[in-house]
Amino acid sequence: TERDNVLNVLNELVPTFKDLKAYDDSKAYMNDGGAKGKELAAKYVAQVEKFDAAYAKFNDALNKANTEQTKKQIEKLKKDGKKGYAAAMESTLRLTTLVENVEKSPKNADKQAVEKELNEIQTLLKSINNDRGEVLVNSYNSVVGSVRQVLNDANNLNDMIENFNNYIESYNNTTPDQFDSK
Repeated sequence: TERDNVLNVLNELVPTFKDLKAYDDSKAYMNDGGAKGKELAAKYVAQVEKFDAAYAKFNDALNKANTEQTKKQIEKLKKDGKKGYAAAMESTLRLTTLVENVEKSPKNADKQAVEKELNEIQTLLKSINNDRGEVLVNSYNSVVGSVRQVLNDANNLNDMIENFNNYIESYNNTTPDQFDSK
């Protein structure tokens, strides 16, 4: 599995890191002119790159599994009559995907597709017809503004992430039943 691959790569990486640290801490480079340090550093960098690639695959697989699980949960909530919570959860899932995609490639984002998704998410959020829905909509509007800024200038990524994190905080600070209360 992807998880096992990450652990295997990590098991290769850690001993190299320890060797490199011991080499540096003991100042062994004074005896060999840094020769072993260069060898260890090159090995370490290659292992870190291998780890990063393995972790990215693992993270993608985990995100995909979580997304599928969340979609099933949304359908169950709808069937159980918890439409407000289902709308909040679906909005948050869709917004997360949108923000991640814009963050990965802001210059290549399809502005029309982004606007269409933003409007659909807003419609979902407005269907939560209570004060908790309003809190999310207000937080969401800040995310929308910063997404639009990023689409015009990719240097605004930090604002988008900060506003998105504030939205997630609002979502997480609401108990599920509050989304369906009057």
